[in-house]
Amino acid sequence: MRLQRNRMKYLALLGALPWMPMVHAQSTTTTGEAPPNQSQALPGVATGFDAQQEGASSHWGLGGGIAAEGLPYKGFGTRVLPAPYVFYENRWISFIGTTFDLKAWQGDGFTFSLRTKFSLFDGYTHSDATIFHGMANRNGAIWYGPHMGWHYGQFSISTEYLSSNRGHQGELSLERGFDFGRWRIAPHVEFQYMNRKYVDYYYGVRPTEVTPTRPVYDGKSTVNASVGASVTWRLDARQSIRGDVGITQFGSGITDSPLVGKKTAPSIMVGYIYRFK
Repeated sequence: MRLQRNRMKYLALLGALPWMPMVHAQSTTTTGEAPPNQSQALPGVATGFDAQQEGASSHWGLGGGIAAEGLPYKGFGTRVLPAPYVFYENRWISFIGTTFDLKAWQGDGFTFSLRTKFSLFDGYTHSDATIFHGMANRNGAIWYGPHMGWHYGQFSISTEYLSSNRGHQGELSLERGFDFGRWRIAPHVEFQYMNRKYVDYYYGVRPTEVTPTRPVYDGKSTVNASVGASVTWRLDARQSIRGDVGITQFGSGITDSPLVGKKTAPSIMVGYIYRFK
């Protein structure tokens, strides 16, 4: 079956990102009710502000759910996958899904970390879709670079700039949360920059891969824009259920590729997490 080879590989990747806001909500809540002005990290961001508040204590948790994600490539439909999740965090480090942060500095709502992302299952193989037949496989990478976060009350902002042998990518994320007792609603906006080398690797067509329906394409730097909202229901001090829905507008450097057939793609996730400590 098409894409079957990659379905299991993507489990860890999809499970890594959507859960991170729930980690922060769990770690700053000591009762079933939400405290006033409870801040929460951005989707895909591990700030560790809670570790600063709790001193040197650590906490960890497990969870799971289901995620559906649209991809821009021709011949790809909506991918629906289970999303397992694990996290560990203390004052100086955090490991959330496939992201590891070494917290170099924290104070007054700011944090600066050295970040490593294990995106080992990105890319595709020539058998994943008809459009890739005759192309070389594109593989994942380990990304590393600085990450900075800031929060004030219910507002959070985060930025990172990561590098690997596949190129460079940066992200700016903003979120504003609204608490209603045990419920939290948080609209969010993200902008993702990818340099020419990154786009060329994952969306380019090399001269040796050209066909009558697949012309050569040299990638160019681009910016994707995403908007969405999350809803979190805090069952008690350790348990939460969360859903997130969003849509991504792909930049012209991606949509101009002959491999791509969509300008936008939706995503949705729902899941449960339990914090042990």
